[in-house]
Amino acid sequence: MKCNTTLKITIVFFIVSVFLCQGAFAGVSYTLSRNEDFSTDDRAFLATDTLFVKISQNKYDYHDVTKSVFTLKEKGKNAKNEFELTWNTTQSAFTGSASLDDYGVGKKITIKILLEWKDYKIRKKARLVVGTYETWEIAGIVYDKSSGNIKDARVRIQGAADIDKDDKSYYPEDEAHYVLSDEDGSFLITYEGISGQEVVVAAGKEGFKNAGKEITLGEDDFAEIALSTLPEKDHPDYEYRSGKNCKKCHGNIYDDWKDSEMASAAVNSINQLVFFLYTAWYVTGDRANFEDASIFNDPNPEFVGDKGKIFEDATGRYKILGDAGNLHDCADCHSPSFASGLQSDGKTPKWDMRAGVLTDVDNLSSIDKQGVHCDFCHKIQKVHEEEEYWTEPGVNYKVDLLRPDPSLESSKEGKVMFGPFDDVTYKSMQASYVPQFKKSEICTPCHQDARKLYLQPVDENDQPTGEETIERILWSEDTYREWRFSGYSGLEEDYPVDNYAGQALQCQDCHMKDPPPDPATGKSIADYKEVTDSFYMLSEDKKQKGTSRDPRTIYPHHFEGTNQNLQAGKRKRYLDWAVDLDVTDASVTDGIVSFGVKVINSHTGHTYPSGVTQRSVVLLVDVEQSGNSLVQINNQVVDSPGGSFPDGYYNGEGDYAGKPGKIFIKHNRMLEDNKDLDPFFNDILYAFAVEELYDTRIKANETDTTLYEFQTLDNSTVTITARLIYRFYPKGTLEFAAQNGYVISLEENDYESHKVEITVEP
Repeated sequence: MKCNTTLKITIVFFIVSVFLCQGAFAGVSYTLSRNEDFSTDDRAFLATDTLFVKISQNKYDYHDVTKSVFTLKEKGKNAKNEFELTWNTTQSAFTGSASLDDYGVGKKITIKILLEWKDYKIRKKARLVVGTYETWEIAGIVYDKSSGNIKDARVRIQGAADIDKDDKSYYPEDEAHYVLSDEDGSFLITYEGISGQEVVVAAGKEGFKNAGKEITLGEDDFAEIALSTLPEKDHPDYEYRSGKNCKKCHGNIYDDWKDSEMASAAVNSINQLVFFLYTAWYVTGDRANFEDASIFNDPNPEFVGDKGKIFEDATGRYKILGDAGNLHDCADCHSPSFASGLQSDGKTPKWDMRAGVLTDVDNLSSIDKQGVHCDFCHKIQKVHEEEEYWTEPGVNYKVDLLRPDPSLESSKEGKVMFGPFDDVTYKSMQASYVPQFKKSEICTPCHQDARKLYLQPVDENDQPTGEETIERILWSEDTYREWRFSGYSGLEEDYPVDNYAGQALQCQDCHMKDPPPDPATGKSIADYKEVTDSFYMLSEDKKQKGTSRDPRTIYPHHFEGTNQNLQAGKRKRYLDWAVDLDVTDASVTDGIVSFGVKVINSHTGHTYPSGVTQRSVVLLVDVEQSGNSLVQINNQVVDSPGGSFPDGYYNGEGDYAGKPGKIFIKHNRMLEDNKDLDPFFNDILYAFAVEELYDTRIKANETDTTLYEFQTLDNSTVTITARLIYRFYPKGTLEFAAQNGYVISLEENDYESHKVEITVEP
């Protein structure tokens, strides 16, 4: 009896095994496409189309296949046509094709795909239709189950872009490929497609999660789309997801981000030194205390900084009453997911990530160490873009986050992702449309802020004069304002669109894509390229079921700019592209060679350089004759922030102060009683500044011209060389960092972006 039972189980197992071998199993996929590159998976075709077929599997050796074919059979007919499938190394699959000329419009066709080995088979079966290409009208209604019909929802066929397909300019929105729902939520939309084609009618509106309805063209002409309102409450106890989770579906986007400076914002070593200095100053009022571990003892220390100190400048004598800065400020931008959490009282933001990165007690999670990461940015529901917010940095000032309730994680109510598309309806995303993601304002939380001081006028005896307290704003990370009040934004009446591209450009149009080429000169960024893959946002194995998009609407996530994280020797193409360098009007008269050097901010929508005030650009000028450097006889030289530390860590290398040329920098001053931090004193971070001494940076579309004179030696040819060296940190910061164990080589810090050499005859 026992043997019979065992035999029956064995027979059943064998039958099931054979069935599985002859049918489908995990790892088998197939694609029917109108395109030879298999970029789409279609079920509707034109009679003039070629049907391209692909089938892949990851279990059996393709060398052992004995038969690989597919057949087409028209509904109502017995005859079928057989076509060969051959191994395609590029696709790592069997592929084949068939003309559809013999099949009339409206015909329904069954396709069977077969891979056969000696002992097993793989079969796939599907149906397709041969249709006509027409313009279809689709009516419908957009509503919310709880609140009723929705007005002004954006409705489109999923993937249709806000771009005229015939327009060749960079990012126009001249032709709307969406409609807005009426007062009663109704809409009527037209779409050109093939009868029998399945499309998704999608809808989105701020404050709601996107949704869509799949219809078949020629069969369905009405779509009901139910949006759901967003939850009202943000949940700071939400645990952020690692960017690696996003990689599963968005491989290209993840790889872009992983190699960007966004991903290393929390753990960059030179940043850590700055975090230490800022903490020590905030807690003790003395930056020299940064090596004292006790500065991390209190998570909410009382502000010390420069409070109570006296200083004098050209405008008067002042006592510092306070500073709008906060110990949270660094984390707000460098580890925003950490900073956006709350302390145990449920009210106070976490004070900073510095103790997590720089001490033995690690307060940062692995996700917080990912810096500015996917899940944080796509939890931003709104950025406050009004002028009153421009002085404030980071997530605890400008950003409204909406994080779902962790207890609802397994349901759709426990998910939400914000972004620039109103037609993303993938259920695991629970996407919501936020148009700010396509605007420069989304960048302002970390790229627009200031130091705000409260100053009390005092007399020579440091007693109050009775004058009103002064609020002094020292603009620091000022990139958004630089862009807004230039010919790039088009947002201000006094600054109409006026730039090399001839159109308004958002931050994203240059730093998430390649900037548009210069139509006047033909010049373009090195290796200029547009995204051409309409599935760039998706990983390879997700493309077949993904949404095809106009590539111009896709934003890669490399956030390219100064590319500080590129290894030494690699070309930093954005720095190469940013400006033009020219030597002009060179002549020799009475033994004096004279000329001008122009630096033209031709291709950046902000000052050159921009960003934190530590960044600078040095223009170095050298004149040679008969193998000797000529002596300069006028005083156009690089100022002190260019560095002069012959006995420092770098043994005088990279010291440019006093040499012919100019430094482009926003040069601040801190209190005189902090000069004990020389040479760092000459490179003042905005967080410590009390006065702006000068700003020699070049505004968008403007040109800086300097003039030079040198004494010649003889009548031989004179060679003039001008170079631009972009410095991520001024020389004083490098010296100070190196003295404290944070060594950055000059090759990593100094980047020669331009070099012009000309000769002139006496």
